Amino acid sequence: MNEVAKKEQESTQEALTLKAQADAVIVSNKEQYDSALEIDGRAREAKKAFHVWFDPIDDASKKQRQATIQQGKKIDEPLNYVIKTVSRKTSAWYAQEQARIREEQRKAEEIARKAAEEAALKSAEELEKQGMTAAADAVLDTPVAVPKVEIPHFEKTEGVSYRKQYSAEVVSLMDLVKAVASGTVPIAYLSANTTALNAWARSTKGSDTIPGVRVVTGNIQTRRIGKFAKTI
Repeated sequence: MNEVAKKEQESTQEALTLKAQADAVIVSNKEQYDSALEIDGRAREAKKAFHVWFDPIDDASKKQRQATIQQGKKIDEPLNYVIKTVSRKTSAWYAQEQARIREEQRKAEEIARKAAEEAALKSAEELEKQGMTAAADAVLDTPVAVPKVEIPHFEKTEGVSYRKQYSAEVVSLMDLVKAVASGTVPIAYLSANTTALNAWARSTKGSDTIPGVRVVTGNIQTRRIGKFAKTI
């Protein structure tokens, strides 16, 4: 067993032992209070000793990971750019092409409808001239059958498909807040900025109020381990 593995095993065993003691400890008098603090102190010392040998390993691992990430980005990022750029341009053209086809289809169907109506009117006029008034009226009362018009369109490349993608953009946060307040929009569409609220609580120390928010206070133990004071 190498040195690092040995230290890891020792630190793990010590941490689990202290965890079991922390779970079992009961604080209901001064003696138990001091005993609990003794366990706390041993845990802090163990934590400090653990990080002495672990942090350099962790830092080296993080640096290696960062180097790996940067190395990957050199290839990944330009490829992602190519995919997004080509996808954006082809999608835009595809949408324009679909709009063009729909418009040509509409125009062609309109022309076909007018032609059918004119043909029906001409037929009715011919029947009227021949004295076949009832037949002429029947032709005029019959809905015009518009022939189906096929507009040439391009064949999509095999394996390529398009689907509509939807996303939301908040253009007026105040309007959204008002809608939530009125009950017309679920409150789930809003989220509290807990980072800003915690900063407000620390700065005001409970001297200020915000509707719907309360300041929660709690004690944090600070102990001096070795040369430096640590807050956990």
